[in-house]
Amino acid sequence: MWSAAFSPDGSRVVTASCDDTARIWDAATGKALGAPLQHQNHVRSAVFSPDGTRVVTASYDKTARVWDVATGRLRGAPLQHQDYVRSAVFSPDGARVVTASYDHTARVWSAATGEPLAAPLQHQATVWSAAFSPDGARVVTASVDKSARVWSVRRGRPLAAPLRHEDAVRSAVFSPDGSRVVTAGVDAVARVWDSVTGRPLSAALQHQRRVMSAVFSPDGSRIVTASDDHTARVWDVATGRPLGGPLQHQGTVRSAVFSPGGARVVTASDDYTARVWNAVTGKPLTAPLKHDDAVWSAAFSLDGSRVVTASEDKTARLWDVATGEPLAASLQHQAKVVSAVFSPDGSRVVTASDDYTARVWEVATGRPLTAPLQHQAPVWSAVFSPDGSYVVTASVDKTARVWDAVTAKLLAAPLLHQDTVISAAFSPDGSRVITVASDN
Repeated sequence: MWSAAFSPDGSRVVTASCDDTARIWDAATGKALGAPLQHQNHVRSAVFSPDGTRVVTASYDKTARVWDVATGRLRGAPLQHQDYVRSAVFSPDGARVVTASYDHTARVWSAATGEPLAAPLQHQATVWSAAFSPDGARVVTASVDKSARVWSVRRGRPLAAPLRHEDAVRSAVFSPDGSRVVTAGVDAVARVWDSVTGRPLSAALQHQRRVMSAVFSPDGSRIVTASDDHTARVWDVATGRPLGGPLQHQGTVRSAVFSPGGARVVTASDDYTARVWNAVTGKPLTAPLKHDDAVWSAAFSLDGSRVVTASEDKTARLWDVATGEPLAASLQHQAKVVSAVFSPDGSRVVTASDDYTARVWEVATGRPLTAPLQHQAPVWSAVFSPDGSYVVTASVDKTARVWDAVTAKLLAAPLLHQDTVISAAFSPDGSRVITVASDN
């Protein structure tokens, strides 16, 4: 199985599979709703329209297809490419679809009829991604041909010259208000562009090795990049200048994210530390948040006052953002901690570990609040329900399990697959769970 996604109202799930089909399922009963949505090769992705009445699928049979959710019938002709279709997504208003393909093009189509709305959006190599702007008027594409391009959806024409890199462009995303695009390249730079004119708004945001990621701050005024060159950097979007020096680590920076208010950045690195930085000046706000092995992830609480880190050293740790001091003893497992996330209210943390357990911890004290949530193999993920009452875990033991977050009691029989369960997540209202597994 390539993907699984809820409908906007959480009542249905659509899955995309290597068996050449997508399927729509009742999220409450798990029963298939209608016949399979049939392609002639692997279905790479399947997503609902914003109103939930349609699904668009992208396939290695060189087509994307729009389906009526109620009837399972095709709406319009197949959206035909000359090579694999990597992705297909609806516009914000659901009226159009944009596809990205190995045939060196992206295309914009009428979601109602399947008719192309413009000539192909042409690159010179595989198009890795295509995304609408927040207002749906433009599309940005990223390609192996060392460029990204911003296109007018109405005219199907580029709005300006290509947004050039010296190597493949890994990603291109709009800012929250749609006025800018940031691209991340294999050429060790990120670049900020005017999304209307395609004009570079600053010099290249330069690293010494591949840029792993580039994301805007919540207000769109800054960008933080993470790189293989052992640094993260915060940049002023308007000028392209770094805000302070590099956020320096001694190993690859795996991730860099802004706090919810945008005032801070937390980085996680292979150098056994996470660090909290002032997002404006680039100065460290505390001493390093130290582990005894690589730090896999670092996340802020929703109020931005705490950070939780997960490490290869068999622990997760809670930290005070203001002081950098640990808030409690280490949250101890017997093997690598794969993930650690806060509950919605920030009072608890759930960790997932290779020691076959997940655990729920009290943030204030660091003590476990329940017995271990026990599996028979490594636990790859653990997340709270939206109201914090439950936890769902996913494991290599071929099951997902739903637990009472207070008592640690199983709420039902294990959710059984035929192979590793990669992830499990609650529906938006918390009443259902969706699992993705290696058993297709």
